[in-house]
Amino acid sequence: MAVQVVDVAPRVLRPGEDLRVRATLRNDGDEVIERPGAALRISRFRVSSRDDVDAWASAGTSGLTRTSRDVTTRVDTPLPPGGTVTVELVVLAADMGLRDGADTWGPRGLAVEALDGSTRVGIQRTFLLWLPSDDVPRTPVSVLVPMVGPPSAPAPGGAGPSAATVAGLDELTRPGGRLRELSAAVAVAPQIGVAVDPALLAAASAGTPGTQDWGSDVTDELRGHDVVALPWSDPDIAAAAHADHEDLVQLAMERTAQTGIPGLSAPSGLLWAPGAGLPDETTAAVTSQVGAGGIVLPPTTDEGGDDTPGAAQRVESADGSVTAYAPDAVLTGLFAAPLGIDAGATTATTVQRALAELAVITRETESDQPHLLIAPGRGWNPDVTNVAALATAFADAPWVRLAPVGTLLDDDEAKARDALPASAADPDELAPSSVDALAAARARAVAFAGVTSEPAVLLAGVDDEILAPMSVAWRVAPAGRDALVASVVADVDARSTGLSIAPVNDLLVTAADSPLPLVVRNDLTVPATVLLTVTPRKACLEVGEIDPVVVEAQSETNVRVPLHSRANCSVVVSAQLTAPDGLPVSPAVRFTAQVAPTIESIGTIVVGVLLALGLVLGIVRTVRRGQSARRGARTEAEAGTSTSLPVLGGAAPEDDPGEQENR
Repeated sequence: MAVQVVDVAPRVLRPGEDLRVRATLRNDGDEVIERPGAALRISRFRVSSRDDVDAWASAGTSGLTRTSRDVTTRVDTPLPPGGTVTVELVVLAADMGLRDGADTWGPRGLAVEALDGSTRVGIQRTFLLWLPSDDVPRTPVSVLVPMVGPPSAPAPGGAGPSAATVAGLDELTRPGGRLRELSAAVAVAPQIGVAVDPALLAAASAGTPGTQDWGSDVTDELRGHDVVALPWSDPDIAAAAHADHEDLVQLAMERTAQTGIPGLSAPSGLLWAPGAGLPDETTAAVTSQVGAGGIVLPPTTDEGGDDTPGAAQRVESADGSVTAYAPDAVLTGLFAAPLGIDAGATTATTVQRALAELAVITRETESDQPHLLIAPGRGWNPDVTNVAALATAFADAPWVRLAPVGTLLDDDEAKARDALPASAADPDELAPSSVDALAAARARAVAFAGVTSEPAVLLAGVDDEILAPMSVAWRVAPAGRDALVASVVADVDARSTGLSIAPVNDLLVTAADSPLPLVVRNDLTVPATVLLTVTPRKACLEVGEIDPVVVEAQSETNVRVPLHSRANCSVVVSAQLTAPDGLPVSPAVRFTAQVAPTIESIGTIVVGVLLALGLVLGIVRTVRRGQSARRGARTEAEAGTSTSLPVLGGAAPEDDPGEQENR
């Protein structure tokens, strides 16, 4: 027969008060229990350590020799198989037998037995909290819960969430869904802090009407809480660290700082370690590398020392000491998954165990109580009733102070803790090659957009796309994550197209200096300024300086590239557009140039020789024509006249008067 304690009243017992315990008996067997009943046992010895708390809670039927049955009650009718009955056990104040000295306060063991006649057939253990005086120290306890979404993907082009993401969020924000229950648990107490992924609320605002309503309601609720904004999409900092791409975590932080949480004042700068195990030193180093204020570790139990340490601690990383916040493992388990602490836990036993743990912690030192943190994991599906009961108990217990998480995050007195693992990688984290592919795709897109006058137009949504597969949530679906990485890289690379060089036919270069006409095309919706790089593969052809090329949106422009030929050769030439840093922004165009500058020289010589020959021939011909004309004229003039010559130094004879008349 099973027994479950469903109520311990009062939770904190003071002198003069009766103790009332209600329990449910359930017959789990196949036979009728003829004489069902229950008995209550109290250990009068104060539980003085956390180990003793755990020892009492997990002892089962052993270790009861120092107790006796303080009260027994019988059930009037037999209990059939599957039947249940509730019993109440009352211990009067006069019979409590606990000392009322100021230093006697603290937890005592309490057990309820299920009986068949006088035979024990079941037992459940819990605690009563004895408090003779309210003058006790108070231990501050903060609660910080992560509010993150499921594995999410952007729509193609980064324009909002994908249809699958919208459907998934709609399911989680319906009544009974994890996110709906999470918002209800947060609303239990204003002291509960929330670490919010802004990408979740952005996706909710673009989702179904039901999801939009949830996002609006939770944003209104968060105005009354301490809220811290996580990096956008809650990136897997371990995957980024192991791929040496902490720049992607920095990108996520910048994205959060840029967007924020609409309607809320939410500081950023807090990282949340992925996985259930402690992060390694390389992962923790991301905290300082991106300028974050601290990192929340998985819940851990400190094995060293007698005193429970505070949550704020200093841990050594690969980049020096960083601030870390270590949630208490037992308290976090009682808050988030009590059945993991006690297989038969009820809300009542969970509350009494938590108060017992905190009472022991408070008594560990008379002053300087540690500031504790309760922080469930990302996938927490809360039991709102359990959360409400614990929050109320913490608020009422004189040795507990439910403190806003901001008081913990602002604490500068962190103490050193044990070292983190030197190296640890989770098989579910994103592979370094995939992280590299995402980072390279973004770098190409940024460089490409840098050649335009409006880079924001081309980069709209790129960061959201790149960060989506980096989310820790994708650890539960590695196959889908790998497909998303490939899709994102392809989509981002598709943004890096639209600039090109028109194809070039093979050409013959016969001059020492000549221009090469190229056509640069821009199919983008924004103007672009690019560098045109023309590279011959041999030194026989050189390219002169080319000015940056400005191409208007959806147009083309002609560019004349100066070429200088140095020798005869056949050379392959490549032409490509690049960004100022040399990153290619267009496909390469290749062609072959037949370089023959001697043809130009030989042609010049031939033409020169021909011109010279023509000149000589012209001169000779002219001379010959001139001589023939004079000879003919002279023959006719001198016909019939004397051919005698005058005496040297004398005068020529005078012409005959008759000849003079004839002339």
